[in-house]
Amino acid sequence: MKTLSIRNLTYRYPSSETPIFNGIDLDIEEGWSVVTGVNGSGKSTLLKLISKELNSEKGMINGNDLVVYCAQSTEFAPEELEEFMSTYTKEAFKLRDLLGVDDAWLGAWDVLSHGERKRLQLAVALSAESDVLMVDEPTNHLDQKSQAIVIEALKSFKGIGILVSHDRTLLDALSQQTIMIKAGEVLKYRSKFSLAQEAYGQTLSHKKKVRSEQEHELKKLGRRVQLEREKVSLAKQRFSKKNVGRFDSAEKEKINGAIFTGKDKKDGQILQSSMTKQRQLSEKMGTVAKEYATGISFEGEVSKHHFPLSVEKSCIPLFESTELCFPRLSIDVGDKVGISGENGVGKSSFINYFVEKVDFQHEYLYIPQEITDNEAEKLFEDVGDLNSEEKGELFTLVQRLGSDAKALLQSSVPSPGEVRKLLIARGLLQHPSLIILDEPTNHMDLDSIVSLEASLQAYKGVLVFITHDKTFLENISTKQWVFEKSEKERYSVQEVL
Repeated sequence: MKTLSIRNLTYRYPSSETPIFNGIDLDIEEGWSVVTGVNGSGKSTLLKLISKELNSEKGMINGNDLVVYCAQSTEFAPEELEEFMSTYTKEAFKLRDLLGVDDAWLGAWDVLSHGERKRLQLAVALSAESDVLMVDEPTNHLDQKSQAIVIEALKSFKGIGILVSHDRTLLDALSQQTIMIKAGEVLKYRSKFSLAQEAYGQTLSHKKKVRSEQEHELKKLGRRVQLEREKVSLAKQRFSKKNVGRFDSAEKEKINGAIFTGKDKKDGQILQSSMTKQRQLSEKMGTVAKEYATGISFEGEVSKHHFPLSVEKSCIPLFESTELCFPRLSIDVGDKVGISGENGVGKSSFINYFVEKVDFQHEYLYIPQEITDNEAEKLFEDVGDLNSEEKGELFTLVQRLGSDAKALLQSSVPSPGEVRKLLIARGLLQHPSLIILDEPTNHMDLDSIVSLEASLQAYKGVLVFITHDKTFLENISTKQWVFEKSEKERYSVQEVL
């Protein structure tokens, strides 16, 4: 059986003072291993180290001679795409059929939906002969039908598979081993994700209890150190000759005797011992991860006189001769409109049309489905220009979505999930009355999704969002716009209350 072996691996981002991985050891066997952790914990970085896209500071990785890495970004087409589409083997046809790849997609990358791009990415990755196949968020952008197809396609892989995903259905369907990255610590469970999560929950509960006990002990030590400092200060005053008269030889001899017998050192030694215990306990506590407080709030004042907003009945062109037709659609104060439908039916195209046509006379937040590298670079520049008060608010929002904002800004390779959190946080500084989100859960970790979901439920303004996450859709939406194929070369929109 082939094994991927990682020994004493250490890596730090060029702009960071502390390593994200410090001397980790890990063995990954054949079958699918899933890697989980909050955004910025190092999931994608670990994959890039295994694929040799990044070089470790020290340590070694064996068993990664033939590695295929299917990244989560769909900005660029795979280099081997044309070769794959021109291959007429039984295996290639099987993959194209399994993933619903259309011959017309070759050369049409720029006009494909992100879901169609993802299926092409996966087909190319699965067609390559590799010892290790690494897949980063493969069900992002995919509708439920396509998600089921992807699961079956990935099950066909027989080598060492490493999967990063926030999709709980996918994680349980594939996982034979679960690797959790928690505060720089790498934990491995020989079980599927849900069982590993349950086991980690028990571990975390114990860690929280230990931390609580340590915090209590640290407070006691703090009080003891303070008392002992006061004793040392009094001792110094007692053994000082400053206020002894010049000719008071008896008092001077008494002080000298005390000093000679070491009475002035005793309190100082006790103080040093307590301070050492305090420092050691503080360092020990640093190894027990402290959970971030989660949950964000939206404080925008809803400008009611600007609502309702509407788009008139119309048809807009989509791919080739296909068009999307919709009735008059409107949104009013308090509406949370969930948009759903299969890939390629025009959901993102409609949002772009909606943003162009509606006359917004107040602040709104629009976050697209994907953020390009250039857009991310511009975002970081904008954040750098914020004043200290605004940065403080921004960092708090990002932290409450489960990431360390300062570490994020230091990272030279922030994950797409981290960039999305930063974009959401910066947008919230505008106190928007309207929020438009295209696939908001893409790239985000599970804890952050739950936090965002709860916050959007409490949001008092107007929300329009696209999602393939059924639970997310049902929990938030007050009404839905369902996109579906109605005729040949025509898609339509149906409003469901």
